[in-house]
Amino acid sequence: MKEERYKILVIEDNPNHLELMLQYLPDTLFDIDTAMSYKEALEKVRKNDFEIITIDYYLPDGNGMDLMKEIHSSKPKQKMILVTAETDPELSFEALRSGALDYVVKSYQYFKQLKDRIMENLEEDDEY
Repeated sequence: MKEERYKILVIEDNPNHLELMLQYLPDTLFDIDTAMSYKEALEKVRKNDFEIITIDYYLPDGNGMDLMKEIHSSKPKQKMILVTAETDPELSFEALRSGALDYVVKSYQYFKQLKDRIMENLEEDDEY
């Protein structure tokens, strides 16, 4: 039986973090597209459909929360995960109110946990 492949967009402006994230997201499971800025991400979201999007909070030309709100306004069913080094609980609540399904803190080796969090959020639909 062939495994399902998921089309995802990873938005991350730090090349080192992006490389680590991609190392732990197996290409046998994901078709991965990337963006390193708010503008680039918005263009890709407008032109493509993704099963899930991971969005870094700090981007060179805006912030991930605003990007998430903009995506949510045009694609309200789009699954998104906010990824940030910020540990402020209020930010996590705001992310969830703005359309995120999940919130991942960039703690030590968070990129290893990212695949599991993506899969958990993708599989939620299968349970209903």
